[in-house]
Amino acid sequence: MRRTSLVAPLLLIAIGLLFLARNMYPQLPLLDYLARYWPFILIAWGTLRLAEVLVWAASDQPLPRAGVSGGEWVLVIFLCLFGFSMHAVRGFNTWWPRNITVGGLDMFGESYDFPIEGQQQTGKTPHVTIAAFRGNARITGADTDAVKVTGHRSIRSMDQNGADNANQSMHFEVTGDNNSVTIQNNQDRLSGSNVRVTADMEITVPKGASVEAHGRYGDFDITGLDGSVEIVSDNAGVRLQDIGGDARIDLSRSDVVRAVNVKGLVDLKGHGSDIDFQNIAGPVTVSGTYSGVLQFRNLQKPLHFSGQNTEINIERLPGNVRMALGDFSAQNLVGPVHLSTHARDVEIADFTNALEVSVDRGDIELRPGTLPLARIDAQTRSGDITLSLPPAAKFDLTASTSRGDATNDFGAPIRQDNQGRGSELRGMIPGGPVVTAHTDHGQVVVRKASAEDKPLGPKDDTSANLPAPEKPLKKVEQ
Repeated sequence: MRRTSLVAPLLLIAIGLLFLARNMYPQLPLLDYLARYWPFILIAWGTLRLAEVLVWAASDQPLPRAGVSGGEWVLVIFLCLFGFSMHAVRGFNTWWPRNITVGGLDMFGESYDFPIEGQQQTGKTPHVTIAAFRGNARITGADTDAVKVTGHRSIRSMDQNGADNANQSMHFEVTGDNNSVTIQNNQDRLSGSNVRVTADMEITVPKGASVEAHGRYGDFDITGLDGSVEIVSDNAGVRLQDIGGDARIDLSRSDVVRAVNVKGLVDLKGHGSDIDFQNIAGPVTVSGTYSGVLQFRNLQKPLHFSGQNTEINIERLPGNVRMALGDFSAQNLVGPVHLSTHARDVEIADFTNALEVSVDRGDIELRPGTLPLARIDAQTRSGDITLSLPPAAKFDLTASTSRGDATNDFGAPIRQDNQGRGSELRGMIPGGPVVTAHTDHGQVVVRKASAEDKPLGPKDDTSANLPAPEKPLKKVEQ
């Protein structure tokens, strides 16, 4: 009697559920998960097949000649090739030696280090440009009238002689005058060569300087400047602290972007993972796709965020906002506030002025701060809505659900009206704004807020107002 295995159907169901989750939650980084965790498919496959064989043996049924069929071995090989390819493309290459690249020479060469240094006298407020390079740069403002560069470049080559020749052909330069300085590693002179070059630089500039940096891969760490900062890179982590001017950042890809104590505006564009902005005096604008944890604290001017399936506008943010996969939490906002998102649970507390929240799928929990109450409009297609209103609030309330229950824990003057599969809460205390809440499918709860209520929004601890910790420059992969 031929045995039919349940392993393949179960794996198909699991893979189908993964892609269904990706369709329902577009911000889910499914490719990243597959690239990182694809070996678990093999582990699950082997475990299920072993369990089947043990069950057959325990029930005295004939065992198959082979635990894995020839066709399954073909699928295993295909899965391994697919997994290795995804792992390399998405950058999760910790299983491989750091020096393996697609290029032939990099697989076998060695890394040779060469010191670099240069200095250029300037005025108090020069414009410093770092030309396109691959590597890391730490830039510090100081009481000086010169731009000084120290560090080293790493050249990967088959032998010392090849590295020496490459180093001689790339003359490191710090050139300019009192008003403008350019730092060039001249790596482009080796274009088309099999030699790979990176540079790690420590740069000291006058405190009043402004910096313009262009990179291909690496980190920028900039501290203590009164001027502006502009960074353009294909792939970089960025950390800014104590910047007196504007900060404009354009990154094709990033692991983290952090800005602390910036007196001008902050404008971030691109794609990446984590964002942490704190103590920003000017307007903050973020546009692009970011899949990690996004945090904003103490923003004195408007915040505008435009991302994949999420739009945020906040007039001022004395408190903090935290946005991660599947949730949005905020505390102490000054409106008008507008939030539109696809699939997130939303918690907002202690907000003033008008608030508009629109969610496709997710729960909404709102607790206004001080009186008088501001206009509130909360809408979700699928999810529960909870409004915790101050006991002395005045309002013109309409809270409804098309399919679900409505609960009035506030008491008079709110009354309940059941309508088919849905329900509606209505009530008015004259002199207050319009408060509207509606869910197509979910529960609506209106209650009185109290001092014993569990705080909403991000945890507000003392560390939120401290400068970001020192983050060492990461080693550029060879």
